[in-house]
Amino acid sequence: MNAMKQSSFLRHLSRMAFAVGLLGLIGHQAQAQDAQERKIKLSYAVAKDNPIGLAVDKFAQIVSSKSGGKIKVTGFPNATLGNEIQSMSSAQGGILEMSVISTAGAAGNVKELAIFDLPFLFRAEKEADAVVDGEVGQSLLRKFGDVNLVGLCYLDYGFRQVTNNKHPIKRLEDFRDLKIRTLQNRVYIDVFKALGATPLPLPYPETYPALETKAIDGQESSFLVTKSSSYQDVQSFLTETRHFYLPAVVLVSKKFWDRLNAVERAVLESSCKEAQAYHREVSRKMEKEVVQDLMKAGMKFNTVDASERARMVQATAPVIEKYKTELGVDLVNKTIAAIEQARKAP
Repeated sequence: MNAMKQSSFLRHLSRMAFAVGLLGLIGHQAQAQDAQERKIKLSYAVAKDNPIGLAVDKFAQIVSSKSGGKIKVTGFPNATLGNEIQSMSSAQGGILEMSVISTAGAAGNVKELAIFDLPFLFRAEKEADAVVDGEVGQSLLRKFGDVNLVGLCYLDYGFRQVTNNKHPIKRLEDFRDLKIRTLQNRVYIDVFKALGATPLPLPYPETYPALETKAIDGQESSFLVTKSSSYQDVQSFLTETRHFYLPAVVLVSKKFWDRLNAVERAVLESSCKEAQAYHREVSRKMEKEVVQDLMKAGMKFNTVDASERARMVQATAPVIEKYKTELGVDLVNKTIAAIEQARKAP
């Protein structure tokens, strides 16, 4: 291509890019014009500086931008509008517009979400991403329509670990008689019983006081939740167990959703997907740094070697069998197939 033709070609590309950008801007402006003034309260259980809180803030920014400032989302952290069960109920009743609920909490309404509660199911984040982004995860989102909720997208709390004030957990026997706070979820309770611990289901806001007063010995949550909840101030030992991977669902009250027009719904749906991508990037970057922060705060960190992890997997295997039929063999098989496919991917 000679210089003249190349210059003409580049000018053509530039005009095309400008035209595409202009069409996008016009479409964005038209979308904003069709949005009405809306105020959305969005409840979530953890601190504002947790990746979930950062994702909620990002979601609010994106929604505001796409709606020309007409749709205003305000995040309420630290369960100030109620714990997960309470805020989900408020959304169902139309009192609250939106809430972020862990799949373990939401399984009370969509029982199949307990697929994510099965112990030691995932080894890496990419496997969980493959499940929630694929047929299994998306079909579960649609089930919320039957319980007066709308599932927009997934965020996550990452892998769950164990902290306690008694001793490091190096062997299966180290769980014995530890009073561990778990989520208010029957699969979680059964798993910790199988490990030999004494599970005590408590709402998230009650966990810190229970640890501080030594009413319980420990708790299980992600490294990032441990830090953002300041559990390092009242806990001594941090063990990387990776026993559960916990997604979270961004839910909308169906009563509120039904009042929205198609443009407003599209704004919320697309904004949620963008916030999800942002959350994954931020949370996984923070995850790599948080253990060092917890150790600097005085926690003693240890991992579990492969042979002891295998014993823990074996000890909890009956829990999987117990819930397999209830969840549906087809659902379990589809989930495992998606995980295995993700493991083979480069």
